[in-house]
Amino acid sequence: MIDWIIAQQGILSLSLILLIVSEHFFTSRLGASLTYKLWALIPGSLIVNNLPLSMVSIPSNSFSRYVVGVKPTVNTVAFETWFTLWAIGACIITAYVLVHHISTWTSIGKRRAIHTNAYYSSKAATPMLFGFIAPKVLIPFSFKSTFSKQQQTLILEHENVHRKHYDHLWNTLALTIAILFWFNPLVWLALKSFRINQELACDDVVLKNKTEKEKLTYAKALVQCAEHCSRTITLYPTFGEKTTMIKRLNAIKQPIRSNKVLAASVLSVAALLTINTALANVPLPPPKAEANMDKSKVNEASPVKRVPPIYPEKAEQNELEGFVVLSFDITETGATDNVKVVKSQPAGVFDKSAKVALKQWEYKPRIQGGKSVRQTGLLVQLDYQLGPKLDTTNAEKNASPDVERIIIPPETK
Repeated sequence: MIDWIIAQQGILSLSLILLIVSEHFFTSRLGASLTYKLWALIPGSLIVNNLPLSMVSIPSNSFSRYVVGVKPTVNTVAFETWFTLWAIGACIITAYVLVHHISTWTSIGKRRAIHTNAYYSSKAATPMLFGFIAPKVLIPFSFKSTFSKQQQTLILEHENVHRKHYDHLWNTLALTIAILFWFNPLVWLALKSFRINQELACDDVVLKNKTEKEKLTYAKALVQCAEHCSRTITLYPTFGEKTTMIKRLNAIKQPIRSNKVLAASVLSVAALLTINTALANVPLPPPKAEANMDKSKVNEASPVKRVPPIYPEKAEQNELEGFVVLSFDITETGATDNVKVVKSQPAGVFDKSAKVALKQWEYKPRIQGGKSVRQTGLLVQLDYQLGPKLDTTNAEKNASPDVERIIIPPETK
């Protein structure tokens, strides 16, 4: 899991930076609707980055030899520790989301308000669209006394535009991505920019054919909502969010005019980013055979951390020697995976010791097309030897010439 999360950071961060910059500097030139639609680049790039084509493994069956006990050249932190830290953070945020959602849900009154899809709620400081699947418009109990009838109509129209845009689903997806990648600060900056674009896109639809007087009425309602807006963190966009109010008021005052050239440029950058992600996942064709080409160098996997296997105590006491041939993969992050025993002698004596050790080994991942790729079909032979002499006739007879052989003496305990 942690391998997959780390592998997404490159394309995710690039996409987030592009969209944050677009929201901050180019919304007024791109248009509210287009800028909001550009956020589809995030799930799109993640999907492209995880197409089945990107999971094509690069087989590698040749190793360079090395000696057991060499000090690792890179001191890496165990991925289990990172996974634990990630899981703790994700669980805390998920718990907060659930508590907030349940609290808001229980606050909804049974009686519908002035609109068929609007309900009173003690948790709604300002009108908002609540719910991940079947959304409801929630309004505060002071809704009628605070806003005029015209303002009420415009506010409810705004919330229903959210529903028509399926913003409740997009907000669910955005929140899911934020939980998965909570440790990336760009995710939280992007979530704020996403909310701003979302509100601007709804305002654009609501005010598209409205008169100047109606626009002024809408702006006043926006300011009134901002005055009553809670300062606490909310999971759902509310009509009067203070963080978006200034930009929304400016957009009402100076209507957004889209620049077609700039829009085409941004779309081109987004398209190139997506295409480049897809092409990076395509494995390069195998190199042509050439004279004097050393295949072991082509497929070399560089170890950066290796944990010596422990010589089983019972095997040492019974003066047993033998070997274990293991097959394994190297993930995109350099961790070993899919460790399996191919052959062992004596059967079952050294299997557990060999697998436990190999699962903790780490390698420098292979880079291809500018991106790390998974390698499969790797073989290693661990020879368990009590003394300086070991009859390896049977081991050598059954092992491939491409299998790396390592001597495991009892001293490695």
